[in-house]
Amino acid sequence: MTLNPFRRPEGAPIIYGHRGARGVLPENTLASFRYLRRTGAQGLEIDVQNAAGHMPVVVHDPFMPMQLARGADGQWLREAGPKIHDLSLAQLQSYDIGRLNPDHAYGTAYPDQQPRDGERIPSLDQVLDWAAGDSGLILNIEIKSYATRDDLGDPPAMLVEALLQALARHRVSGDVLVSSFDWRVLAELQRRAPDLARGYLSYEQPGEHLTIFEGSPWMAGLSLAGHADSLPDLIAAQGGRCWCAYHRDLTRARVMRAQDLGVAVNAWTVNTPDDIARMRDIGVDGIITDYPERILV
Repeated sequence: MTLNPFRRPEGAPIIYGHRGARGVLPENTLASFRYLRRTGAQGLEIDVQNAAGHMPVVVHDPFMPMQLARGADGQWLREAGPKIHDLSLAQLQSYDIGRLNPDHAYGTAYPDQQPRDGERIPSLDQVLDWAAGDSGLILNIEIKSYATRDDLGDPPAMLVEALLQALARHRVSGDVLVSSFDWRVLAELQRRAPDLARGYLSYEQPGEHLTIFEGSPWMAGLSLAGHADSLPDLIAAQGGRCWCAYHRDLTRARVMRAQDLGVAVNAWTVNTPDDIARMRDIGVDGIITDYPERILV
């Protein structure tokens, strides 16, 4: 079996900073990434989607986020801004995302985040250029795509094309894992670049954000039927290198099954001491966290 660089069969799990280190510095910014490197974390998780002109940029929301963005007048957006894929890189970078809006519920969720006024949404090229200077840092690129909304961004094939072009322009020194909740992206990636490691994101909690169910548009036509109703078995059958699961969906038995199949298990987003301890106890290979130093110290 081919060695899986995202597996840690012995020792501590790989620590990935979520959006850099969202609990400490503004998310998906170069300031946050630089901080993460200093912590000694082994991996960086970022969100990528296309702006206008099929330009991949590093930002989570499909709209300019009102909880983060201030316009040229220094005022917070009063509502979600324009769609990311309708704005050029220059237009995106006209917004300051260096601090949280204190009047927004999202802002109050991260009271320890330190502001860095002047931070801008980076292009993927900027991040890959930065990552090329690091030895061994795992880069987990989450492609933001919306299986239930074709109006929020470029289609999967175009997202994959833009990603592959960006990766070809840069020599990233560490391993690269490309993940997505929209498994259509991963199917396209499997077709275009089968040797690039794929991570299958999942969320199995009841409610509107559920992605794993029979007939789910997020699963790209795949079914658990025929795979012992086992998500690890289904992911292994697709050649997935990693199952990126919401931490509360994981059990020791599910983690062990995935690992027996050669699939690494990354748990997201793990922040509290109790959740960190449980993920270590059940033996996950990677922990994605907003607070990497809580785990590394």
